[in-house]
Amino acid sequence: MSRDAVINLVERGDWERLRRGLFRLRGSPRSWEQDLQSVVLAAGAPSWASHFTALRLWGYRGFHDKQTEVTVPLNRRPRLTDVRVHRSGTIHEHDVREIDGIPTLAAARAIVDTSSRFDDRALGALVDDGLRRRVISVAALHAVARRLPTIAPGRSPKRVAAVLAERTAGFHPGDSELETRVRRVLVDAGLPPPVRQLRVTVEGRTYFLDLAYPEHHLAIEVDGFDYHRTRDAFDRDRSRQNDLVGRGWTVLRFTSRSTDRDIVDAVTPFLFGP
Repeated sequence: MSRDAVINLVERGDWERLRRGLFRLRGSPRSWEQDLQSVVLAAGAPSWASHFTALRLWGYRGFHDKQTEVTVPLNRRPRLTDVRVHRSGTIHEHDVREIDGIPTLAAARAIVDTSSRFDDRALGALVDDGLRRRVISVAALHAVARRLPTIAPGRSPKRVAAVLAERTAGFHPGDSELETRVRRVLVDAGLPPPVRQLRVTVEGRTYFLDLAYPEHHLAIEVDGFDYHRTRDAFDRDRSRQNDLVGRGWTVLRFTSRSTDRDIVDAVTPFLFGP
């Protein structure tokens, strides 16, 4: 189209300018994804949503108010208003993904690239959330960490290594943030770390305990508010608990309203006596 034709469509109100050379049909629904796509297009090909922006695309919470971030190859220097542009010479084919048509970096790469922006606990929580939702794997994180062993703006290899050291190939992130919180409370109180998702078989029925101290036959179950959203789930849970108690297990249950002190005081006597 000629420049005059484009100007005419804008002046007539059919098109709305987003960025230089980029327009949208006026009246179409506006969305964050649309705005992000315009940023990636304006940055030129190839470019990718990255860092905190990529984490938001991958469904991580808490990044809605962050500045848009994109990454481009080293030989490019796009100038974009209200956008943080990163230049990288280490983008690998395994780092590149697409979500809803938007080129982005893999969640594992985004976590490593932003690792220095979190403390160890927050970074671990980010990793566990991704593992639960299966947007990352421990193997993928290891692969990115091996390829990016040096410090760079936003990146902390030491912090990534510390988080990975606690998450071996057999690590299970738990089924909820509440489960992670209970485990952290126990460890911070100086108690031994409980086993996550311990597999127990009772008369041919296999159960996975949220947290457990098997040597003490102590099971810890954590229940979110919507955990028993069906009667069937409620009944199965009671039958499961009866089977465990019948085999000599003690079952402690905690909810989001359980305080740190409640959790520690309930567990300690079973490990060290009253």
